[in-house]
Amino acid sequence: MCLLRSAPVLVFALAACAGGPRAAVMGAIDARDLGRSLDEYDRFHEDEGGGDPLLLGRVAALLLEEAVRGDDRALGDAALSQLEMAGTEADPVLERLAESAGEPAARARALAVLARRGSSRARETLRSMAGDDDPEVLASVATVLEPVEEMDRLLALLEHTGAAVRAQAAGRLEGAAPSGDARAALAEVARVDPVSRVRAAAVRALGAYGPGAFEPLRGRLSDPDAGVRMAAVGALVRADRGQALAAIGPLLEMAPNAAGVEAARVLAAAGGEGATTARAFLGRALRGGEANVRAQAAVALSSLDPGQALVAALLELLGDEQDSRVRLSVASILLGRAPARAAAKQALEDMMGGEGMDAVQAAAVLARHGADAQAVRVLAQAMREGEPAVRRAAARSLARDAMKPDLARTALRDEDALVRIHAAGAILSAASATS
Repeated sequence: MCLLRSAPVLVFALAACAGGPRAAVMGAIDARDLGRSLDEYDRFHEDEGGGDPLLLGRVAALLLEEAVRGDDRALGDAALSQLEMAGTEADPVLERLAESAGEPAARARALAVLARRGSSRARETLRSMAGDDDPEVLASVATVLEPVEEMDRLLALLEHTGAAVRAQAAGRLEGAAPSGDARAALAEVARVDPVSRVRAAAVRALGAYGPGAFEPLRGRLSDPDAGVRMAAVGALVRADRGQALAAIGPLLEMAPNAAGVEAARVLAAAGGEGATTARAFLGRALRGGEANVRAQAAVALSSLDPGQALVAALLELLGDEQDSRVRLSVASILLGRAPARAAAKQALEDMMGGEGMDAVQAAAVLARHGADAQAVRVLAQAMREGEPAVRRAAARSLARDAMKPDLARTALRDEDALVRIHAAGAILSAASATS
């Protein structure tokens, strides 16, 4: 502890207080020297006998900022995605990027995040970039355009050559309901756009337009893309639940499939007519669908607060199931149900005894339910020895699920850039949760 006893020693004492391992880390961060920041943090950790999540978060933030400002656009986009998910501790970096005269697309995306978090200044700055030719900039600009007051501009962006621009414009036009012009434009995009995610965005927006959007939405039940078909199910129920029952009911008479499971989930959640039939379909899908359909049905049923009978069915499935994806989904659900918790925990521990992503995913589930010591060991080992995708998942789970960011910090030096970026994002998220 620093004791400032008299004026003659004030300067010396202040210097002493300001010095030490923590100050060395801060100095390296302020100098924008990532390598030295990592080295000084390691020294700080050793001297203090432990870490500081907020200080480590600042080191992680520096890594992400450098990636955004780097020459590799794909890595910069990945780093920005991590900053978007990292919470309030990412705000200083986003604000610096928003004020930067560097890469316009990165600046626009940072402004869009800050605008979503309530910054009117960011919103207005982003709107001033509407004349930019870069599709990535325009995609960000679209997120702050007013759906009613600036509908004509959004309708024009629906015809832009950039798919990201069209998707964002379609999403914003949800707020223009019940405009007939916007509904017609969205219906056309939902039908003919060559990019499935744009069609899906238009379909979801059409759900806000009521019965007038029913026929265009029903046509999307036969879209070649499964994601669009699933979006159409939810949009139909939102637009006109009465007509939707007749339109999507046939899906519940077919063999279990992904679109049918989504239809059943939506109908069961809405209650009323059709809910009982929908629950019965989900039960059939749980027992007789393909592996991905069984896993989807288990997740759907878990969202409906299943009773004792369904817990028993999930337990039976857990005992018989061979597919690791389904076992993971079912065990994850049952871990939160007191009567089945022991069986679910045992299943996850068995999976952790395996290798690769299955073991990491099982450990991540246990870590989210508490800092399970065995799960932490599995994650730490996978972060050191696994393939890059496995190392990414392990580092992310160590920092974000197990809330052990200091154990994940070695991944900030990983040879794979994406591992470093994902680890930094998770460490920054842990710092936000701590602050």
